[in-house]
Amino acid sequence: MKYCKIFFILLLIHVNSFAQEIAIKSLKIKSLDTNNINNESFNLNRIQPIGLTNKQPKSFFDYNLDFDIKSNEKEIDITTKTDLVTPTWKIRQTFNEGGANKSKFSKDFYLGDLETESQYIIIKCRDHEYVDGDRIRLMINGAVIHPNILLSSVYYVVDVDLEDGYNNIDFIALNEGESSPNTAQLIVQDEFGKQLSNKKWLISTGYKAKLVVFKK
Repeated sequence: MKYCKIFFILLLIHVNSFAQEIAIKSLKIKSLDTNNINNESFNLNRIQPIGLTNKQPKSFFDYNLDFDIKSNEKEIDITTKTDLVTPTWKIRQTFNEGGANKSKFSKDFYLGDLETESQYIIIKCRDHEYVDGDRIRLMINGAVIHPNILLSSVYYVVDVDLEDGYNNIDFIALNEGESSPNTAQLIVQDEFGKQLSNKKWLISTGYKAKLVVFKK
């Protein structure tokens, strides 16, 4: 029992000495004295970038606008005329609609005669001037093909079967839109897409543009 106590005391002494050896000593950090900081405290080596050439960059603009406001050495005159070229032309789009003399449109308009061996023709019509709501009625040999066609900037397309001999095709102006007269462009093609006619008309309300197609 006596030897056990002695062994236990020696073990405590050994552990205590070992702990003192591995103990971390405390560190003391002094505060930075800001009164002694100057431009040389953080002296860095500056690298001069080098490009493809070592030429100095050109200055395209002069931003040095130093002038004395009191003495008015340099004054900016905003009334000076520009050196830019003045345009000598203007683009204007003109229409035949809305003219003062409307009486010349108060009559039927003849679109001409056509001859073809095609079984049918393709009719394309549109408002080629100011799109203002012009409407027409399409008839062939007295029969109504379409009672009310609104003409726009896009072609209205319709196929018309032909009878042997003469075929009378009438385009009757139902109105004159917002601007007089009734205006339209007419393109006629055969069944193979070959263009047979390309005409335009300007007529008043109630009058017609007539096309005669002879089928051989």
